[in-house]
Formats: sequence, structure tokens, C-alpha cells
Amino acid sequence: MKIVMQKYTRYLFFISLLLSLVSLYLIEKGGKEIYPFFSWKLFTSPSGSENLQESYRIYRVTGRDTLRVPYEATEIYDENNQALIVGFYGKKIENNEQRAGNIRKIRIFMKSCRPEYDRLLLYKETYHPQDLGRPSFTVKKTLISTL
Repeated sequence: MKIVMQKYTRYLFFISLLLSLVSLYLIEKGGKEIYPFFSWKLFTSPSGSENLQESYRIYRVTGRDTLRVPYEATEIYDENNQALIVGFYGKKIENNEQRAGNIRKIRIFMKSCRPEYDRLLLYKETYHPQDLGRPSFTVKKTLISTL
């Protein structure tokens, strides 16, 4: 198997480079990323080797239920930027660093992304990446703040 991989590595490199350039071009023109390995997160933040993963997420209140607000690209922010901004302010809010000011900032951010949502909650999600796909996979949600 190793010999086969060495044989095709050169071709895989050039195919990956080509697809990355096409993805870059499409994103610059306002399109969607077509090549999943183009994303910098795959190389800088692989979570499979970590024992515990924490992320901050926004949920909206609908009736008596809470629904996770998905990261979707807007004219201003792409999905990665949204995740970074929510994570940045979420950590500050959790650590009580200028809590009121940071809650106000994340509210303003969410109004620019999702103006139709008004009752929002900030949660910290904790899970074990190694359990992903297993029946025992669970995500622990901790309420950080109402927004």
C-alpha cells in the first residue's frame, strides 16, 4: 500500500492544489467552497486528536424549544468567521471579561447575521471527538448567557 501511495502522491498534490485554487476563485466570486480540504481548519485545528473539544454556539428560542443556529455564509461573514467570532466573545463572556460589553457586541454581531432572531442563548458545547459517530456520542451543553 505504501508503494502505491508514493506513486500517486505527486498527482494527488497537484490535484489538491488545482482544486484549492478553484475553491479560492469561487469563494472570491461569492460562490461556495467545493473542495473540503481547502479550509484552513482541517490543517490548523484537527479535533480528532484532542480528548475534549469545546465550542460556543448560539441557540434561538422558539416557543418552549431551543434550536441551534447554524453557521451560514452571509454577504459579510462566512461560516468560519462566524464560528471564530462566536467563540471569541463566548470565551470572554464565560470568563466574565467585560461581560455586559461583550454580550452587547455578540448581540450586534448576531443582528448583522440573523436579524430575524431575537431570543438568543449562548451555550458552550463540550464533547469527545473520538466518540463522533458512535452510539455513545453526546454533547454536553452549558448555558453561558442569554443574549
